Amino acid sequence: MKEDVKKEYRELFDATTKSIDTVVVPEFHFLMIDGVGNPQTEDFKLKSKALNIMAKAIRAYYKQKDGSTYLISPLEGLWDTYDNAKFDVTRKKMIRYTLMISQPRYLTPEVFDEVKENVVARKTNPYLKDIYLKKFEEGQSVQMLHIGPYNTEIMTTKEIMEYIIVQNMKLNGMHHEIYLNNPEKVIPAKLKTIVRYAVVDI
Repeated sequence: MKEDVKKEYRELFDATTKSIDTVVVPEFHFLMIDGVGNPQTEDFKLKSKALNIMAKAIRAYYKQKDGSTYLISPLEGLWDTYDNAKFDVTRKKMIRYTLMISQPRYLTPEVFDEVKENVVARKTNPYLKDIYLKKFEEGQSVQMLHIGPYNTEIMTTKEIMEYIIVQNMKLNGMHHEIYLNNPEKVIPAKLKTIVRYAVVDI
C-alpha cells in the first residue's frame, strides 16, 4: 500500500464545516516557493506547477532507487500581506505567500539538490530554480473546512477568529490553507480548503 500523509495524519485532514477543531501539527519537510501578488496571475499558477513537477520528480527518484512509493501530498499555502498589515484576502496586489508540498521525512538536502539540478536542466518552468526544502512545524492550531470559492473564504476565517478570542488564544502564525482538490478540475462551488491558524493560549 502506498504511504499517504492524509491517512497517517488523518486528524489534520478530517476538518469539517460544522465545527472548529484544535490539532497539534508536527514538523514536516516541505518543498517551498515564495511569491508576492495576486494569486490569479500566471506566475502563481506556474509556481504551483513547479512544486508539483518537483514533488513528482522526488517520488520518481525514490521509486527507482528502492521501489518505495507514496501519494503526493496536497498543495498548501501560507498567506500574509506584503506590508505586514492584518491579512485581508481582498488586498490581492499586496499578498505575500509561500506555496508548499510536504515531503517524506527521509528526503535529505543532498537528494533534493540532486533532483532539483536534474529537473531544472530538463524542464522549462522558470520557477523550478526557486524551490527550496525547509522544515516547518505549527504545533497547536485551530482549523475548519471551507467549501466553495476562495473569495468566500472570509466567512470561515471570521468564524475561526471569533473562536480564537472566545477560547482565550492568540495567533502564532500566518493564514494557512490546505487545498484538498484541484481548482482546474472542479467547479468553484465544490472547492475544499482547510483553513488553519497556529495559536497559543493566553
